[in-house]
Amino acid sequence: MPGRLEGKVAVVTGGGWNVGRSVALAFAREGAKVAIAGRTPERLRETVDLIADAPDGSRAAIGVITDVTKLRHCERLVARTHEAFGPVDVMACIAGGGGGYEPLDSIDPGWWRSVIDANVVGTFHAIRAALPDMRAKGKGSILTCAGGGAFFPLVGIHATAYAVAKAGLCRLTDQLAVEVFDAGIRVNGLQPEQTWSPDTLAKIEAEEARTGVPHPDRATNHTPEEAAELAVWLASDESAPLSGRTVSVHDTWWRDPAQVERVIASLHAYTLRRVDADARVPQ
Repeated sequence: MPGRLEGKVAVVTGGGWNVGRSVALAFAREGAKVAIAGRTPERLRETVDLIADAPDGSRAAIGVITDVTKLRHCERLVARTHEAFGPVDVMACIAGGGGGYEPLDSIDPGWWRSVIDANVVGTFHAIRAALPDMRAKGKGSILTCAGGGAFFPLVGIHATAYAVAKAGLCRLTDQLAVEVFDAGIRVNGLQPEQTWSPDTLAKIEAEEARTGVPHPDRATNHTPEEAAELAVWLASDESAPLSGRTVSVHDTWWRDPAQVERVIASLHAYTLRRVDADARVPQ
């Protein structure tokens, strides 16, 4: 059976690791030709090899060393994708991540800005490089990657840089969606929730083995595969014409076509919105 992304050309930034790798693998399983971007050659090769080792031998992928904070790297990424597969249909901007976990009045300003650069500026660069292809086709799907700090304060840690970056990505998502609507391009946000990397998971498992007590966040942790399943839906025509929304792996409505229709029709089904304190009406 044809996959949901059959014939599509997809780019996944941050595709050498954790959520990005799972998204790249899922896109390939659904029939897309995938360009995987990241900064670590070994991880990129591992992801490409995992795709190449598919039993049917029909999956195609390339790895492109990319620092998304540099526009010329993202432009080179899209050019390499052109050479290998053709114009870009899907841009999944997964690169980013946390950092800057120090009090605002003592953190090094350069470190604080680097979190914004890795998330917001990097996503801007990747989208900017891919948009001409999508405009030329009159169609395309862009995914951004949100985070918990966008929606509510993170208690117990210093996370201003991370929260600002992820909130900025949500606003980039819904603003850009409006701006490219007439071009046939959809822009949606993926919220993977807490997803431990393999390194973090190994440390936590070692600690749990030592103490015999489950980590307090174990019950709320999500797998990268959960995010990848949602990413496929958002990238595919199954979610059309949904645009400008940030969808979490916690959400269930996207699995029900009737509920999807209600969300598409609602002006208020956005992750970030102002609420009138008197009327209690989202604005």
